[in-house]
Amino acid sequence: MRVWMWPKSSELNFYNDLLTDSLSGAGLDIADLRHGKLMLQVGRAKSGDIVHIHWMHHAYQNRNRLLFIVKSFIFVLTMLYLKLRNVQLIWTIHNLYPHHAKYPKMERFMRTLICRFCSKLIVASESIKRKVMMEFNVPARKLYVVKHGHYLGVYKPYGTDVRRQYNVSEDDDVYLFLGAIKAYKGIENLIESFNALKTKRTFLIIAGKADEEMAAYLRSLGDTENIILDLRFIPNEEVADLINAADVMVMPYKEITTSGSAILGLSFKKLIVMPDNDFIGEYFREDMVVGYEPSDVNGLTNAMKKALNAKREGKAPKYDEVLKELEWSAIAEKIKNVYQGWG
Repeated sequence: MRVWMWPKSSELNFYNDLLTDSLSGAGLDIADLRHGKLMLQVGRAKSGDIVHIHWMHHAYQNRNRLLFIVKSFIFVLTMLYLKLRNVQLIWTIHNLYPHHAKYPKMERFMRTLICRFCSKLIVASESIKRKVMMEFNVPARKLYVVKHGHYLGVYKPYGTDVRRQYNVSEDDDVYLFLGAIKAYKGIENLIESFNALKTKRTFLIIAGKADEEMAAYLRSLGDTENIILDLRFIPNEEVADLINAADVMVMPYKEITTSGSAILGLSFKKLIVMPDNDFIGEYFREDMVVGYEPSDVNGLTNAMKKALNAKREGKAPKYDEVLKELEWSAIAEKIKNVYQGWG
């Protein structure tokens, strides 16, 4: 049995590399379905093989409605071909919907159809499982819960004094937002909340590449005192030192299913501020996250204050116990069992 993984690796996220390496370590033969080559390469899959896709929308989406329909039709034919060849199609559903869906009705139709073609579906939490069942009318027997693994030891520190680079002293309090800067991630709310609570000794670092809309917004800001904007893609070799320089990580996302960024923060044993959601309860313990109600106007501001107070108290949550549950070797065995029908 060969597993055709799309993608097998990614320059933007270590998740796929970690998954692939752990599955290879579990004795599986993993082949690479490179981006844009899905339709050309699945013809090499043999009966009994597996095609495992992570972000399905790349296979059918287009901003042009006609091309969306054409790509969707070709992808349906591809799935039908795999079914006739007795090749299992497996989808890890990372998000209920893509963050950018220009044609919501067509998107829902395609994702419902894909769920029917797939032999099995993998999700990272029980809460996502329930949402998928309801949204796409999927039977529970088809869904398998396998948690997202940790990032322990993946991003190496290089000893860079990030606080000195940003002209922040060791005694100052630092909030950090790290990652791609897009509208759904709640940056506007974050900046407003920070400005409402900041002091001379409090700083907010926003680090990551901004899309055009958010770059324009950030350029138009009036009050940026104690706000450090590092608007570029943060290289892997800078991630650890940047996170280590922060006291609290803030993730005010408007949409959350599974958050790789939150698991990254967990891996670095950082206190996290994020909206209340089911994902928190399945991955974190109470003293590791400060949640808030998104509809509360002062929710994020109060949560950020609470997090900083908790940090100053010097509590030591049992991170190691939680991270042990996210070991990649155990995750690989669970996925291997899913492949083999033992999940």
